[in-house]
Amino acid sequence: MDKQKIVHIANDYSGSTVYKNLIGELNNLKIEQTVYTPVKTARSIGKNKIELQSGSEIIYSNILNKSVDRIFYRLKVKKILTDIESKVDFSRVKLIHAHTWYSDGGVAYLLSKKYNIPYVVTVRNSDLNTFQKYLLHERAFGKKILENAKIVVLIAASYKSRVLSLPSLQSIKKELETKIQIIPNGVDPYWIEHVRKKEPPKEPDNIFNILFIGKFSKGKNISALQKAVILIQKEGRFKVLLHIVGGDGNEMQKVLQQTEAFPDLFKYYGKVYDKEQLLQIFRSCDIFAMPSKHETFGLVYVESMLQGLPVLYTHNEGIDGFYEENIGEKVQGFSIKEIKQKLENLMLNLKHYTIPTEKIIQTHDWTLIAKIYQKIYNS
Repeated sequence: MDKQKIVHIANDYSGSTVYKNLIGELNNLKIEQTVYTPVKTARSIGKNKIELQSGSEIIYSNILNKSVDRIFYRLKVKKILTDIESKVDFSRVKLIHAHTWYSDGGVAYLLSKKYNIPYVVTVRNSDLNTFQKYLLHERAFGKKILENAKIVVLIAASYKSRVLSLPSLQSIKKELETKIQIIPNGVDPYWIEHVRKKEPPKEPDNIFNILFIGKFSKGKNISALQKAVILIQKEGRFKVLLHIVGGDGNEMQKVLQQTEAFPDLFKYYGKVYDKEQLLQIFRSCDIFAMPSKHETFGLVYVESMLQGLPVLYTHNEGIDGFYEENIGEKVQGFSIKEIKQKLENLMLNLKHYTIPTEKIIQTHDWTLIAKIYQKIYNS
């Protein structure tokens, strides 16, 4: 029997629509695939499920927990390995795609050794900023995962130099460099269908509407952004209003307290899932700002630019490095003073930023991205 099937190992399939969009487009290309996703709670079962062609399936397996599996990495890998072998017939598998370096890649590496099946591995934010940073004793294993992968996919262009400069990977640096392919995430087709060119800059006396969309976590740096806006207002040089969309996270209470304390500075929407409502919010704003400390990619930056907004983003994270054009301002540290300065630069120089709309559409179209993966799988 010919080996036809692609197996995706994706710990976070139920937590992100990124995977759903990719799997859906690969399905449109008639690629037979099994998506295996181990989950922590029964509530995650069925999330982001889509209808696939005959022979393809999504397997949700409620085998993980929030305590032990976060601490004992190798036990987690072994648990997933045992479970996936009981649910997938690897005699028909042509290739494995591990969608994270450590959590998924560790399983793919062991499966590859046992069944002699090639694998592709994707490196994400949590891999570099959590696993590689803190699991010092697992760096040798992490090296083996990348060393034996056929292709190493990086979602963010800025991650290439970071990966290649890691001390634990120096002995395989030259080989690794030949394997790396930078493939960004796509954007929901809705934003491409409703693209808007950059609007003319406002008159100086008008209020500058700044937008934040995201989780209220320390990583997204929303509290510091709010404090920067408060400082701008105190100095009186600009009139500003920060539109806040999102919720949850460890800074939820702090964000809401500041919102209540300064109702003239902050407009809070809560979580917004309706795309038409989000579209109107985007179009009511002049700037998008999310000075995240860590970001694998950050599709919300792309959605913002497709609505003509210059962006405040982070050096060496997310979209940094993808576009040569002057798409906005980036912060290198995370001080309130620096965020404030970059926001003021954005407000002063709105007409000088360039949003390469056509290039963004080409780069982040899931249909085109799926075809890139198809070539990788077939090779």
